Amino acid sequence: MEHERVFEKACLIQLTTSTWSASKSVDPVLLRQLGENSDWIKGRKNLINPELLGQIKTSAHQARNKVKQYALPFPILSIQLVPKEYIQTIEDLLQHYRTQFWGRVDAFEQNYAEAREEAREMLGSLFNEMDYPADIRSKFRFGWQFLALQVPSQTTILSPEIYERERQRFENLMGETRDLCVNALRTEFSELLGSLVDKLSVNGSKPKKIVTNSMFNKLNEFFNDLQTKNLFNDQELNRLADEARAIIDNVSPYGLKYNQDARDSIKSEMEILKQTVENAIVDMPTRLIRMDHQAA
Repeated sequence: MEHERVFEKACLIQLTTSTWSASKSVDPVLLRQLGENSDWIKGRKNLINPELLGQIKTSAHQARNKVKQYALPFPILSIQLVPKEYIQTIEDLLQHYRTQFWGRVDAFEQNYAEAREEAREMLGSLFNEMDYPADIRSKFRFGWQFLALQVPSQTTILSPEIYERERQRFENLMGETRDLCVNALRTEFSELLGSLVDKLSVNGSKPKKIVTNSMFNKLNEFFNDLQTKNLFNDQELNRLADEARAIIDNVSPYGLKYNQDARDSIKSEMEILKQTVENAIVDMPTRLIRMDHQAA
């Protein structure tokens, strides 16, 4: 089956992170009676100073962004598709962020009692000892797993009817995966082209924007990554990327500052390319399937 061959080139990853919410809703009647209105109480009460959880949340957020940088979208919520060339890179990155995450949880845990006493003072009559878990560490989570997906074999215990149903579901899922991945890469390419066009544009009498090496580097990184991330062999995107590569090949960003003709020429060609890419992006309804870690 053609779609099953994708999992010869990639696998799935599910990253699961959670942080103690550290807030709780307040009965509106009680809130009106107390007339409370502060940074700690606005419809919900903060159980501790939210800033104390900031670094922990940052670790989780950075980890997700790093995975997203190397992975492709997948129709099941919280799961992404990872080209096999990036599996070890993602594993190493997540090991780093897991260590950082739990180190910051440890630091928070050491200050937990003090933070609770501060909350007692700030919340006054709204303070409730029962809102504070005895085992605060259990309210945090950071983990991941790599997964493979395939349609059940006809040689399994499934009846022909059930097998055919599951086979069709798998085909539909992988068809949607292909559309998501293709659109994600085309959108990323369009945004890079748009950034370059913006840099090359002249806005009346305002000084010209500087086209830096980093702008061209981002495009070249996209071209290089495309060889790995284009799992569904989007030939149209390959062709457009080759055109863009040819346009900027051997072009000096520094030289563009002093050569308006070259600047205008590249801008014009990139605008045409950008429009072509945008026209190739397919509008699709957003329909992500929820799948928690137990179901995985």
